[in-house]
Amino acid sequence: MALKLYLTPMSPVCRSVMLLLEKNAIPYQEVQLNLLKGERGDLLKVNPSNKVPAIDDNGFYLFESAAILRYIAAKYDLPDHWYPKELKSRARVDEALAWFPGNLRCKGFFYKVIFPKKVGHPASEETIAECATTLKNSLAVIENYFLKDRKFVAGDEISIADLQFLGEVTQYWAMGQDLCKGKPNMERWVSACREFLGPHFDKVTATVLKIQEEGTMAAPHYEV
Repeated sequence: MALKLYLTPMSPVCRSVMLLLEKNAIPYQEVQLNLLKGERGDLLKVNPSNKVPAIDDNGFYLFESAAILRYIAAKYDLPDHWYPKELKSRARVDEALAWFPGNLRCKGFFYKVIFPKKVGHPASEETIAECATTLKNSLAVIENYFLKDRKFVAGDEISIADLQFLGEVTQYWAMGQDLCKGKPNMERWVSACREFLGPHFDKVTATVLKIQEEGTMAAPHYEV
């Protein structure tokens, strides 16, 4: 039985897992949930936090995107660049994965776009300002540290850390903002990721690209 992935296409961390599976031609079954409409199915059985992504691998349940990415890389013995075995190379990937949740993934898109739809009024100015500061600082770290002397965020080859970062950066396309604008290292990196991932990027990111084209989630941009 194929691995079962609980997801919503608008979740950047779900898309990071999908990219790894698609690029490496790993069969999986999608369980798509519309979380805005309260759809959860049997997700709670797989993840007690009731969030996506989560996987059911023939009765083995796992949640948290970074854990899932590591698991897939190991289980399917993927090419070493995804999650290197060499100590220092792996440490660089782990560094990026550990940094990601409290920095780049600051819920900036959520508070600008999703929050008003869910609760019927905008997030507070204080919340938006806090997100803006965290986002701006995070992009500076990516531009001036992670990508300063590297082609990808953890080295010269793409890794699972790039998929995490890429999912979050492209999320803002849906609200009409390019976080990489004016940041040459990030612009180069996104191009390198897209080139490596090929048609799998367009397939996995299709929902975001469609919303970007239609402008249905357009929102005021962050100053970054």
